[in-house]
Amino acid sequence: MAEKALTTYDDDMMDAMPQVLMLLFGVMFLMAILPITQSAQAQAYQGRSIPKTVKANGELKYFDVRYDYPYTLWISAYFINDGPDSVEIAINYPGDKFTIRMNETITVSRSGAQERIATIFYNCEKGKTATVRITGEY
Repeated sequence: MAEKALTTYDDDMMDAMPQVLMLLFGVMFLMAILPITQSAQAQAYQGRSIPKTVKANGELKYFDVRYDYPYTLWISAYFINDGPDSVEIAINYPGDKFTIRMNETITVSRSGAQERIATIFYNCEKGKTATVRITGEY
């Protein structure tokens, strides 16, 4: 009789094993896909913009859009240099610069790119200054 009880227990355990494995695989799948869906939601275009004004001089300065309202990466940025001098701007990496002359405008779009706008670096030549208006879209 003890053998019969033990055999019945083993059969019940064997019947439950595929269900337990499916449950474990389901939880693993959800854990794997959750960061992907959160990332896609964070990078989705919301149709909003935020204006910023920065004053550049000979010192390299930057601001990180993730640590300022609305605390999300930008999809594009529109730059207007009000002068009086040219300014160098870099997106995400300080060595990847482009120059905006006085009264010039430039739009940088990262729509469809793997990397959004997170940090904006800016500076002028030594002894020169500029005021730059930036409109970020997220």
